[in-house]
Amino acid sequence: MKHLNHTGLIFLLLFAGGAINTTWSQAEAIVKGKVTNEKGTPVKNAAIKVGSRDARTNDNGFFVVKNTEFPAQLTVNHPLYSEYLDMIVLPEKWKDTIQVSVVLLGKETQIEEVTVSAEQIFWVYPRKQANVLDFLVQPDDGILLCCSDENRYFMRSLNAKGEKTNEIPIRNHPKQLYRDCMETIHLIYSDSIYETAVVNNSMGIFQPLALSGIYNLLKSCVYKDDKNLVKYNYSNEDQRIEYLAINIQSKRSKTLYVGEDRTEYRQMEEYEYEHYRADEKMFHSQDSEELKKTRKIWNNKQFYELIVINPVYIPLFELNDSLFIFDHVNDSAVVFTKDGMRVRSFPIFYQYFDGWKKELITNLEKTKIFARYDSEGITTLREINPTNGKIQRTIQLEKHVFPEHLQIHGDFIYYTYKDYLDQSMHYIFKQHLE
Repeated sequence: MKHLNHTGLIFLLLFAGGAINTTWSQAEAIVKGKVTNEKGTPVKNAAIKVGSRDARTNDNGFFVVKNTEFPAQLTVNHPLYSEYLDMIVLPEKWKDTIQVSVVLLGKETQIEEVTVSAEQIFWVYPRKQANVLDFLVQPDDGILLCCSDENRYFMRSLNAKGEKTNEIPIRNHPKQLYRDCMETIHLIYSDSIYETAVVNNSMGIFQPLALSGIYNLLKSCVYKDDKNLVKYNYSNEDQRIEYLAINIQSKRSKTLYVGEDRTEYRQMEEYEYEHYRADEKMFHSQDSEELKKTRKIWNNKQFYELIVINPVYIPLFELNDSLFIFDHVNDSAVVFTKDGMRVRSFPIFYQYFDGWKKELITNLEKTKIFARYDSEGITTLREINPTNGKIQRTIQLEKHVFPEHLQIHGDFIYYTYKDYLDQSMHYIFKQHLE
């Protein structure tokens, strides 16, 4: 990787410096369905779950459930068949009855879900003394990692076989490796950011910059080519995101997309009004009971701002020859050309499956995208069809619980795993997608 000057990029980012939630609630609808097997035979006594409501199929395979929250996850279980998962949404034209048809597959014929076996798992860098703090998969199947090894810290490069090809000593306690929109890799510390470069067989680290401001500025750039750059800005207490497309030559910018969670923002405004009054009372009231109430409100404010509120998750990804914005507030994905022309949109509902981590992961080739789900430490990836937003494949990782830093390249999922015997050690593994 050759060294790239970021002066132009940072200048552009500095220069550039509403959606309505369509989740239906409190709308009662009747869900009627029939459960059969592959031969069309009704499946009786199958366990049905729609949202938080439960039911069982009768002798003819029929079930009826009333539900008030949509979209709702439909789960069907039976001892002789593989679990069935789907999402039920209200039709475009309101109907008080929703008809569904479920076909259960025998466990021996189930092919949609892939469970990774031990034979498909590989230890990428089997050096027990090296604690892997973070890593990045490279296009040539190599790995760039930062690690601690015998009380010293290094940035190392590995080839496709997991063999060390180069290393350079670094400061103690790095936080992460970060690849920006120009494909340049940075080494991040709690107070500094270092641009790095790998040229042929040599590795270099440049002079540090203060982390404050620069890191967020680089993160705000989500796409760049020879003509255009796309960045985002947060506002309204991080409940509104605006994507700007900037022409690199003319420096002209235009709004590509705006998404926001108005409901969440209104709640935050109400909190701010109440807590402004609470702050005033804390300094002026002489009544002990009043002070107790005010301090309780103030504590709630801190909890709300630090723990409850998260930035709205409406990410942009490059996939194949297009730019995709996944608006999880509006339950829709919007597709643009790389020149910023809107092409189409389609509905998405994968985010309502249980255990969603509010995380989408693309492969390094930028041709596939997966949604991540966790349940009791077990991670499941669902591949999203970029044409229609449907789930087209489910992959369950059962060997290692609580995997971290998931990355996908070629036919493998790469991740770090904390050793259960020595909690201070992290190792890199990869597992087959198929």
